[in-house]
Amino acid sequence: MMPSISLGGFDGYEPLLTNLKDVAVVVFLAGTMVAMGSRLSPGDVTKITREYNLVARWFLANMLAVPVFAMLLGVVFSLSRPVLLSLLLVSVAPGAPFIPTLAALSGEDSHEATRLTASLTVVAALSVPLLTAGALLFLRVEGTFVPWRFLVPLVLVLVAPLLIGGALRAVAPTVAGRLVRPLELVAQVTLLSVLVLIVVLSPGETIRVFARLVGTGTLLVFVVFIFGTIAIGWLVGGPTSNSRRILALGTAGRNVGIALFIAASAFEGENADSEILAFTILMLAVSVLVAWYWRRKSDSEATSPPSDTEGISGEV
Repeated sequence: MMPSISLGGFDGYEPLLTNLKDVAVVVFLAGTMVAMGSRLSPGDVTKITREYNLVARWFLANMLAVPVFAMLLGVVFSLSRPVLLSLLLVSVAPGAPFIPTLAALSGEDSHEATRLTASLTVVAALSVPLLTAGALLFLRVEGTFVPWRFLVPLVLVLVAPLLIGGALRAVAPTVAGRLVRPLELVAQVTLLSVLVLIVVLSPGETIRVFARLVGTGTLLVFVVFIFGTIAIGWLVGGPTSNSRRILALGTAGRNVGIALFIAASAFEGENADSEILAFTILMLAVSVLVAWYWRRKSDSEATSPPSDTEGISGEV
């Protein structure tokens, strides 16, 4: 049995560090949404409303298929409560802010990914509490979860900052453009701080989580879930490889900030945040590798010489 690990000199500061972690999650979400809104013009908003077919595909994949897939894994593998909670929370939380970056890394249109990610995040403010309550009820997970408590907080940290960023872009586009990178940097630093604080607050549990990932097959469940979400996005993505790749990366990119926000507010003491930390590392690693592979594949196809058959056809 693995011995418990104490915070040592941090024991007296544990409440302060916990509050700091919770504040950092809010700063990460709000800062990310202001930066995302600052990238969107009024024309982008209009275009989103016209892309109803593509938007419907994103919603179908992220709001229905992924949560159902997570619940299926929970039933099949009889996951422990912390693992099940973490998997459910990330499955209902769409719109990771790094999706446009992954799209750009894969060689696809990052601005299209930004538009669709923003629309997903707006809907997430309403869907996350309801999907969480529904999943917990379906899987008969004990505990009290009141979805209505999270509607206003999620609107305040997701929708309001997005609208502020969009308004700033409409009124002062130059200022908005200059603020995007600093805001994204602040968001990235705060997310990194959250992940570090999770380790600092529960070093023993974090070590046990990673040991359990390998020893009990939880690692396999997370990997199956990540590749399964990529497959869902690819299948639902549409007729072109470009839209399929963007949606595949957009479906795999779960918004861990939202998942941590719900975990801290509704499931404090369940150790779900340590599981979410482990999932985040795996999700980023797999998503980056897939995006990189697709970029390399596109580059090789673009630079490959024509086949002999094509040459003969051209001469004829």
